Amino acid sequence: MMKNKRIKPYTAAILAMFIILMAGCSLGTKPSSSPFLDDLTISIKDTPNTGDTTAHAYELQIKDSAGNLVDVDRVRINLSMSMQGMNHKMKDEMERTGHGIYYTKVYLPMNGDWKAIVSLKKDNHERRFNLEL
Repeated sequence: MMKNKRIKPYTAAILAMFIILMAGCSLGTKPSSSPFLDDLTISIKDTPNTGDTTAHAYELQIKDSAGNLVDVDRVRINLSMSMQGMNHKMKDEMERTGHGIYYTKVYLPMNGDWKAIVSLKKDNHERRFNLEL
């Protein structure tokens, strides 16, 4: 009889720790992609400013598999250029200028081979694209 009374509190304690562990793990989950975002393609156009070579205007178009322009909730662009002794980074949220078209103007500290990570967010889902500019 004494054995059963000891097992119940231990079982309850183990179950409580398991529930707390599972709840804690679910709080730290990162947004994942979705079928909607997986279906999208992007194209980006870089228009350097002729008067100021550090000013670049980026226009991004987002299309579905049928080639139709589509909107998302948010578009961010993270730019980086790695050189020995320097680590240039910039990030900006792109502004919607038309259906499925987003724009930003940035001032790059120097010309060179820049890499971009474009992040699309729709609802609680996010998808990233790696690009070379």
